[in-house]
Amino acid sequence: MSLGQYKVDAKSNEVTAIPELLKLLEINGSLVTIDAMGCQKKIADAILKKDADYLLAVKGNQKKLYGELARTFDQYWQDNPEDAPCEEFAEQEGTSHGRVEHRRCWVINDIAEGSNAAGWEAKTIAAVQLDSQKKSKGNTLIRYFISSRKLTAEEVLEATRKHWLVENQLHWVLDVAFDEDRCRAREGFAAENLAVSRQVTLNLLKLDTSVKAGIKNKRKNCGWSEDYMMKVLGLINM
Repeated sequence: MSLGQYKVDAKSNEVTAIPELLKLLEINGSLVTIDAMGCQKKIADAILKKDADYLLAVKGNQKKLYGELARTFDQYWQDNPEDAPCEEFAEQEGTSHGRVEHRRCWVINDIAEGSNAAGWEAKTIAAVQLDSQKKSKGNTLIRYFISSRKLTAEEVLEATRKHWLVENQLHWVLDVAFDEDRCRAREGFAAENLAVSRQVTLNLLKLDTSVKAGIKNKRKNCGWSEDYMMKVLGLINM
């Protein structure tokens, strides 16, 4: 469910917008997950100052941190060639969009003093390997993460899986059910206002459980039936 949004300036990007969005949200006690672009110390500090914790993806935009994590886990795998069920290792299997997926995660909670990760106030570093196969084609991807919360491998897998649900159950739905990407509203605040309206509508349609249908068909039902439309609008007071 979308709880808030902040408009990105035309000559800027998410790095400047995320701290402003965080100011609007009550995140006390939450674990905030952000993609690699948001892996910035300023953003991590903003989350910690709101008594929350972060789980940040780490890529090449943080070269020293990324290199440190890659070397640390290369050494870990060399020293621990066999995986055993424990807090430091977990795995999951499943299917998604026609793909068979196998996720494995390794975590290290003993962060060395003076390391780059320690400078981020990290208490957990993690490596997540995703093996996916669709038809006869396979793919393997390893991603690295840091977190200010001490997490088990199972908890990291669960958090990263839920993070991607944002893409699959929010952004993808807005594009498919609302055709958002083809909207050409540009004048004044039109684009921003329409974006807010779509997300409010999506939240309400998700809250309604009286009709077993997809979001697109629920929208149609609102147009066909005034009674159903008023029922959905009544969920605003919940």
